[in-house]
Amino acid sequence: MLGLCLCSRNVYSQSSDTQTTAAPPPEIHVEDDPTKPILFSIRNEYRNLKGGAWADTLLLRVDKLSFRNVKNKGGAKGIIFRLDIPLNTVHRGSTTKFGLGDVYGQALYIPHVRRGFALAVGSGIVLPTATNDLLGQGKVIVAPAVVPVWFFSKRQRLALVRFQNFVSVAGKKHRPNVNFFVADPTVVHRLSKKWWITANTEFKWDWRTKRGSGISGVQIGRMVQGKVGFWLKPEIPWGRGRQGDFTVKFTVFRVR
Repeated sequence: MLGLCLCSRNVYSQSSDTQTTAAPPPEIHVEDDPTKPILFSIRNEYRNLKGGAWADTLLLRVDKLSFRNVKNKGGAKGIIFRLDIPLNTVHRGSTTKFGLGDVYGQALYIPHVRRGFALAVGSGIVLPTATNDLLGQGKVIVAPAVVPVWFFSKRQRLALVRFQNFVSVAGKKHRPNVNFFVADPTVVHRLSKKWWITANTEFKWDWRTKRGSGISGVQIGRMVQGKVGFWLKPEIPWGRGRQGDFTVKFTVFRVR
């Protein structure tokens, strides 16, 4: 969250021969946007699963802008790298396991940015680093992504859609292969100088099982001091392919 500021001076400044340069929107939107690097965030995510099972994840996220010389006319400078490190606790049946989950890495580039629109492209990768089979998927998974973003009302409101397909390319033979597509439309609205609200529905289609599912949620966030903020988000899964009954996420973050 995709944690909006696609055109900040240090990241998304346009090339010198571009006629217009968009002004940065309020910082309160930054943490929701997968195309905007944050300094770090710490998230706790509880998922109430089917059959009496549950899972809790403590997720550390760090972003870094590198290769600042990478740019094209009308695009941004640099590539945004993201690293997610999860510590998972999973309870299923009479078994509870705790340990490192599967680490996720991501690289995004912004080839097109204008006053009211920006486009990000890139890919993620999931590495099978989990210390137990219950804590991860046991597969190397690549996840190419496209994220268009639209700005409205003098950047007090914006909308984005994350399109991403996850497919396993290697890993443990006894673990099931992974191949699913995600479309995640999100709307962010600034309520005041410090408060914002975000609503999204993530649609998922599993190519192997031919089952669809979704998860819908509303996020309330606040900047508390300088560049530090937090948000709370309850979510409700739905559809034949859903894996749980409800999810609650809480995040503390610092923007750059």
